[in-house]
Amino acid sequence: MVVVTNAQDGESDRGKQIDQVNKLIEAEKAKVVQTEPWGKKELAYPIQKTTQGYFTLITFESGPGAPASLTSKLNLMEDLLRVLIVKKEVEKDRGKKKGRSK
Repeated sequence: MVVVTNAQDGESDRGKQIDQVNKLIEAEKAKVVQTEPWGKKELAYPIQKTTQGYFTLITFESGPGAPASLTSKLNLMEDLLRVLIVKKEVEKDRGKKKGRSK
């Protein structure tokens, strides 16, 4: 999940916003694996009259219904400019050899 907050917010405000997001994730019985700040970046277009955002990548593991529920709850948070949840594909046949069998 990528979370975009207002770049004008202070470090403590940003930390509180990310903590709220992490608590929502855990409330959905999901596990936060990693939180990685990407820093301040220029937005492709203005969002709420803001041209810069602070990007944070949050990696989490959840059940199949959690992303839809999280999206609806996170869209209600006015402090967040954008939220994008993407499913990471897991390679299943990683250790198997492809080819002829004898």
